Amino acid sequence: MTELKQPQSYYSEGLLEEICEENRKKLETDPDNHMLRCNFANALAQLGRHEEAIKQYRICISSNSSPEYLNNLGKALLNAGLYEDAISTFEEVVKKNLRWPDTFFNLGCAYRGKGDLLKADELLREAISMNHRYREALNERAQILEALDRKDEALYEYKKVIALFFAEYQLQDVDAYNYDLSVLFDNQDLIEESIRQLRRFIQKNPGFADAYYKLGLAFEAKGLKNEAMMAFRKALEINPRYETARKSFWKR
Repeated sequence: MTELKQPQSYYSEGLLEEICEENRKKLETDPDNHMLRCNFANALAQLGRHEEAIKQYRICISSNSSPEYLNNLGKALLNAGLYEDAISTFEEVVKKNLRWPDTFFNLGCAYRGKGDLLKADELLREAISMNHRYREALNERAQILEALDRKDEALYEYKKVIALFFAEYQLQDVDAYNYDLSVLFDNQDLIEESIRQLRRFIQKNPGFADAYYKLGLAFEAKGLKNEAMMAFRKALEINPRYETARKSFWKR
């Protein structure tokens, strides 16, 4: 399975650069403002500048060791591939008796990064027990089960991810939903399941351009080029400004 992509930021890269520069200037006159420094570190982390973010988070924690700052530091360490440091940081959060699902999820990812798949699975199950609709944790656990050669269990978890995609899609504003279903499209069983679910969803909600676009991706992954083109075209009929669908349609 293709690894789950990092969620995209709500801010453009240019805006994040502006936020970094603005916060850097403010910190020159107010260096002890840990909230300001944390905002600076968050923007650096979203830009992928992990070493700088780690440095700023550590400065924050030296003056205020809040669980939130520790959790953010752990994520930056994880994204930088510093798995042992990430594990020890997330464990500090857990020791504070805070049962945050994302802490257990990221702790599981860190153990997976260092190659301890069984421990990673244990932690991901803990995260899922706290949030049964935690798509990222379900997807991550499915990948681990696949790596452990527990194929049937992995497929079951992947199908949960697909089911949650449609269940939550109907409850949210389409513009606020950015989960990339195409990460599942390198498995033929899941392609078939996705096509079936997308068709059912479209029957009930025919006005969602994104549903047609993802149906096009599923058809494309299955090798059905004409069907994919028709789905992309339908997405453009509903939303003529859907540039991703436009590029998919015209690349044919």
